Amino acid sequence: MALKKKNLLFISGVVILFITLYWTGTFADPQTGHTGIGHNPALSPDDQEIAFTYFKNDHGSLYTAPAEGGEAERLLDPEDGKDDLRPTYSPDRESLIFLREWDGEEHLYKQLMLYEDGKARSLLDKNEYVPFAEFAPDGEHLYFVKNSKYTETSNNRTQPNGFDIYKMNLGTEDIEQITNMNTVSISSLQVIEDGEKLMYSTSYETSSIEILDLSTGETKTILPESTDYSKAQSPSLSAPRLSPNGEVIAFADVASKSKNGTFQYEIFTMDTEGENISQVTNFSDYAGKPLFFQESNKLFITVDRNFAGRQPDYEYWVVERDGTNRKQVIIEIPDHEEETS
Repeated sequence: MALKKKNLLFISGVVILFITLYWTGTFADPQTGHTGIGHNPALSPDDQEIAFTYFKNDHGSLYTAPAEGGEAERLLDPEDGKDDLRPTYSPDRESLIFLREWDGEEHLYKQLMLYEDGKARSLLDKNEYVPFAEFAPDGEHLYFVKNSKYTETSNNRTQPNGFDIYKMNLGTEDIEQITNMNTVSISSLQVIEDGEKLMYSTSYETSSIEILDLSTGETKTILPESTDYSKAQSPSLSAPRLSPNGEVIAFADVASKSKNGTFQYEIFTMDTEGENISQVTNFSDYAGKPLFFQESNKLFITVDRNFAGRQPDYEYWVVERDGTNRKQVIIEIPDHEEETS
């Protein structure tokens, strides 16, 4: 009996010690998750700077850095449980709009935010789900995609639905609804032709690129003249962007498959009639999110070296539109911020 009592006391002591050490952090599981740059950077209107998200253990904060690479600067202190994503520059480069994302009990939130004068403020209520937003050329208005409702899913959560494009006056915060599509999917947005038109893409059932004339309300649909370039069942036309001269569209699509059957995305270009399709990159991983430089024939792109893996491994690259002279953009995150993020 004495031996059993000693064993019981020993086991109890070990349990108490483990709990104590766990709650003091000694045996606590270390934080895990993606650490590194994010996949939706923004290029400043003067081609000199990028804004991007840097993640530390799956927690994302906004940073800026020189477009050619170098030391980064954090813009905002991170908020617990929230990620700051998809920044977009104002025409004068003095402010940014971005999306603040976090997961709630019922659904995922993507709140539209404005960064100016070193501070951030919300432009819409947290229940207004915004996947894309972009400034108008006057810097006083912005266009954004927003849901009108949430629909229930099979796992007792809800997802945003009923998407349309809206316009906001930043001075008054008055909002005007631009489209009446009530669609399940708008997968990109770009303000083009000095604010006279919008380019957006849809990805429900099939992918297409649409150009909306804001003065007439007429829409032009752009589809590739041939789908032979894509190795997917149907082209994805991911993240399309129109060049500054309005003549070339860059986008990502499936160019090949790996040995294990994983799709490998590359950057393609075509004209606005869907013709003259050309493959620009050959990374044999995932190359996407093309951005045009304003004053050169270069593209700023994002590459994921672990596209099929659990954690992404993003890199930023600059490449000529013909695929030559590609160069990786190396960004240095300040040590003291990396340690405390």
